Amino acid sequence: MDNYRYVILGGGMVAGYAARELAERGIGRGELAIVSSDDAMPYERPPLSKGFLRGDEDEASLFINDRAFYEEHGVALHLETTVEHLDSSGRKLLLRGGGEVGFERLLVATGARVRTLDAPGAGLVGIYYLRGLDDSKAIRAAAQESRRAVVLGGSFIGMEVAAVLSQLGLETTLAFPDDRVWKRFFTAEMSAFFERYYEDRGVLLARGERAVRLHGEERVEAVEFESGRRLPADLVVAGLGVTPAVEVLDGAGLAIDGGVVVNEYLETNVPGVLAAGDVANFFDVRSGTRRRLEHWDNAVEQGKHAARVLLGQREPFVHVPYFFSDVFDLSYEFWGATEGADEVVTAGDVRSPSFSVWWSRGDQTVAAFVMNRPDEERALAQELISGSKPLPLPLRS
Repeated sequence: MDNYRYVILGGGMVAGYAARELAERGIGRGELAIVSSDDAMPYERPPLSKGFLRGDEDEASLFINDRAFYEEHGVALHLETTVEHLDSSGRKLLLRGGGEVGFERLLVATGARVRTLDAPGAGLVGIYYLRGLDDSKAIRAAAQESRRAVVLGGSFIGMEVAAVLSQLGLETTLAFPDDRVWKRFFTAEMSAFFERYYEDRGVLLARGERAVRLHGEERVEAVEFESGRRLPADLVVAGLGVTPAVEVLDGAGLAIDGGVVVNEYLETNVPGVLAAGDVANFFDVRSGTRRRLEHWDNAVEQGKHAARVLLGQREPFVHVPYFFSDVFDLSYEFWGATEGADEVVTAGDVRSPSFSVWWSRGDQTVAAFVMNRPDEERALAQELISGSKPLPLPLRS
């Protein structure tokens, strides 16, 4: 059995940034191992639905650390390695096909799995989901041989993929079950702006549509919806959300509730075992509530924080949630969380590509969306939210 002082279960972004933090803080050679079913070293996820998918970035640019980093610091990479079971009492990972990896302290970073279509024809060739590097490669290759695309899901991934496929020259339809795009997050005015922007760039919007059947012989040829509407397609990308990847943890004694339950230090109920990233249901000190976040920034910051906790620097994880997106020629950023907000204020013209939206609860600013605004607003968003400060009067006018 291979034994290590620290083991990271999962090879995603948490692993890449945690490994860097551990190395920078001076762990010894041979003390850390990353165990991952992926065949690639830890890499950045955001470009998979943006620049890499569009063909503007190459694979080498995605890696968080190059191979020389792992060799220099003596970090063992157990890639293409599937874990069958976590034996938390025996402090080891049991591997498929035999073999074990032992640990003193473990960071669970198994991430999340995509929700898949539950409809006849879901197994046809030409239907894709976007989660990992291989998925993005496959969609990019398929786009070169396709003419008509249907993207299912009107939130973050769906909007980004639809924009890229349209830019690549495909006749693209964005279909979603709500009456407006990204209803769970956007205000009605924000949805209206983005819907106009997409339609002006040739994307067809199919509102209130839920796929019930995929048609074709071997390859997908059309998508049928509950309404009876049928859209021709030779490429379908389903962005239906994700669920935390906790299957390997069954029977390990870890508390599971919408993810791996961790405290404000990212510690599980099993001593010496932490969890971070998409899989972690963590206690948010700022809001006093539990949350699980699936954003790039959360994986980065929790990975680094968990590394410090592994080394004995036991401090609570206190961080303002953040994400960004690029669609067509627009870039926007978002900080905070809108739950419980009782006031929404818009600055700028929401009918133009330059506006910001501010959410407040009582006299506290809790979230902000900023797109093509002065840098002062970006800085102000972070200051107000991190300090739970009220929105200043100039933004209310």
